Amino acid sequence: MKQLAHSPIRRAIVPILLASLAVGALPAVHIEARGPVRVAASEVHVSLEGERTLALPIAASHLALHWAGQAGARVMVAFSADGLAFGPPISVERDEVGESRANGETYGNLLLAGGAHFVRVTSDRPLAHLAVLALDAHGSSQASIGFGEVAAAAVSQPEVISRAGWIADESLRFDAARNEIWPAVFQPIQKLIVHHAATQNRDPDPAATVRAIYYYHAVTQGWGDIGYNFLIDEAGRIYEGRHSRTYLPGETPTGQDAAGNGVTGAHALGFNSGTVGVALLGTLTGQDATPAARDALGRLLAWIAGSHNLDPHGSALYINPVNGTQATFPNIAGHRDVNATECPGGTFYATLPALRDAVAALISGTATPDFSLALSPTSQPVRGGRSVNYTVTVTALNGFTGAVSLSVSGLPSQSVGTFNPTSVAPGGTSILTIKTATTPRGTFTFTVTGTSDSLSQTATGILQVTKR
Repeated sequence: MKQLAHSPIRRAIVPILLASLAVGALPAVHIEARGPVRVAASEVHVSLEGERTLALPIAASHLALHWAGQAGARVMVAFSADGLAFGPPISVERDEVGESRANGETYGNLLLAGGAHFVRVTSDRPLAHLAVLALDAHGSSQASIGFGEVAAAAVSQPEVISRAGWIADESLRFDAARNEIWPAVFQPIQKLIVHHAATQNRDPDPAATVRAIYYYHAVTQGWGDIGYNFLIDEAGRIYEGRHSRTYLPGETPTGQDAAGNGVTGAHALGFNSGTVGVALLGTLTGQDATPAARDALGRLLAWIAGSHNLDPHGSALYINPVNGTQATFPNIAGHRDVNATECPGGTFYATLPALRDAVAALISGTATPDFSLALSPTSQPVRGGRSVNYTVTVTALNGFTGAVSLSVSGLPSQSVGTFNPTSVAPGGTSILTIKTATTPRGTFTFTVTGTSDSLSQTATGILQVTKR
C-alpha cells in the first residue's frame, strides 16, 4: 500500500488515532428492544415575518423546521416549557439529506427540544409557508443497553445495533397500501463518505435522535427510510441505518446483500449509488469527534475498506452505476468532497488525512498496543445532594497488558468523584461515584482519564443535577 508524506499535524494525530482505532476498542453494545417505539409527530403550519411564538401540539423531544424557498434565510429558535421563560436562541442549520431532495423546500437540521411545549421562531426573511415539526421520539418503550465482548480479529466487522435494537418503527417504510416506499437497490461499493448529522453535541439519548432522524427523512422529507447507511453516536455505538434485508438470527447487520453489494442510501446527491454514507451524530464544525466515535468510525471504515479492496489513501475514479457520472475523489471522503456543503464539519474534516492513515494501519495490522476507556452511562441525572455511579471499562488494544490508573476532572467544585478501584487491569471495570453535595442545578461535562506509563486515554461524561 502506498505511503503518503506525514505533516507535523498528522504525526501528532495518527498515534492518537491508532490508539483508539483497533478491534475491541469499546465493548459491544447489545440492545434488547421492547418496541417498536412509535414516534409521535405533529406539524404546525404558519407564515412568519420577523418573530413568532408557537405552542407545540406535543411535548417535543426533537424539533425541525422546513419552509418553501428562501434557502438563505437565517432562522433561529428558542425553547420554553411554559411560554414565558425561553432558553438561548439556537441557529437552524441545514439538513444535508433534506438538501438532496431538491424539491424547492428548505429543510432545517434536527434539534433537541428537551420536552418543550413552546418555541419562539425568528427569521431575517419572511417565510410564507413555514412548517414546525414536533417529535417525541422517546416513546413509552425504552431500550435496555448491556455490554458484551468484541471478538478479536484483524479487521472484523464491529458490533452494529440493528434497526430492531434502536427500536425502529418499520411501518414508516410503507405506504397506506403496505407497499414499500423505497425498495432496496444494491451496487458494488466504490467509496466511503463521512458525514456529521448536524445534531446537538452531548446528546443524552442518541437512540431517540436516530429515531427522530429516521422519521424526518422517511416521512417529512418523503424518502421512505433513513438516508444514512450507518450512524455513530458520541459513545461509539454504531447504528444500522438504511434498511437492506432481513438478517438471520444473531447476524450483525452489514448494509449489504449476500454478495457484498451495498444498499443505496440518500446521503450525497448524485453519489448515493455505490457509496456507503456514515454519519457521526453531533455537529463537528467547531469540535472534533469524540475518541469513542472516532474509534468506531475507524473500525467500521477499516472493515468495509478491507473487505472491498478499497485503498484508504486512494483517490480512484468513481462511476455512478445508475447515470454514468464520473468523478475522482478520495476513497474515504467527506461529504463536502462531492457536494457543496459544510458537512462533515470543518474541524473534523481537517483530520480526515490522519483518519485514512489510521484506517490503513488497521488493515495492515500495524496498530500499536494501547487501551481505551468506555463510560456507562455517558449521561444521567441525580438529585442535588445525592450520589450517582458510572461504570468505567478498560479495554486492551493489540496486546496491551498494563494497569490503568483513573482520575476525573471537570466536575463542579462542590462535587467529588472517587473510583473503586482506582487502578484497573485490561478487561476490568471501576465504579466512579460522584457525590454532588451542594452542587447547584445544572448540566456539567466531566472527563475520566486513564494513564499507564506514557499512554493516556479519556472518556467524557455528563452529570445532570436536578432540584433537591
